[in-house]
Amino acid sequence: MPESIDDYIDRGIHGAKEINPAERKKYLGTFRERVEIQMSKQEVFQKYCTKELEQEMKDHPKAKLLLNGSISYEILRSYIMLAEKHKMPFSIVAREDDDTPIGLVLAEDHEINREDTHLHETPVITEDTTGKVSLLDKIKAIFQE
Repeated sequence: MPESIDDYIDRGIHGAKEINPAERKKYLGTFRERVEIQMSKQEVFQKYCTKELEQEMKDHPKAKLLLNGSISYEILRSYIMLAEKHKMPFSIVAREDDDTPIGLVLAEDHEINREDTHLHETPVITEDTTGKVSLLDKIKAIFQE
């Protein structure tokens, strides 16, 4: 069906219609059902769970890394280098009105509907020379589960 002149003018003024724009804005241009992993801006600043992120990159080699453009390049550089190391495509997503708490997204190009998309640090339990696990390590492991 041919486009009406009103539709043409609306598209020219307001831009093309988007599906679920609030969700795409929050998840750095992708949909929630495509997200493998997400990290908050604070976690990106702290370089939280970089080993776990690298493992996710290895586990999902066809994914794409999306980085929040409101974060300085000096912070993002280590994530870009990690993506390049694994030959993973990446994009820095810059928006004028940055109101998303998300700093990084590892996304697929298809729907996966992963339930828990937040990275969790793998607990490290150390043993002393007697083979006993320290109380502090046991407590850390309980709270990280």
